[in-house]
Amino acid sequence: MILRDISSHVAEMYDTEVSPTTLSEITDRIIPQVEAWQNRPLEDVYPIVWLDAMHYKVKDEGRVVSRAVYNILAINKEGKKYLIGVYIRK
Repeated sequence: MILRDISSHVAEMYDTEVSPTTLSEITDRIIPQVEAWQNRPLEDVYPIVWLDAMHYKVKDEGRVVSRAVYNILAINKEGKKYLIGVYIRK
């Protein structure tokens, strides 16, 4: 989706105007944080790990197809919970 499409979608779904310029400013600030999170070092061992998925339908080239978002959660040796990753199956 391009920013104009996202802006139109937000207006249609939520009756709120968000300009493509504002969306661009938001993504320019968030993307570096997301990349830093994706590239962070992980611990060597997580004693407990959960894998869960959320399934949903999307339009892909005019067809409705199923997609899944996989969430991986873990607890480290000190008992702290972490979101290890979020992956989309295409």
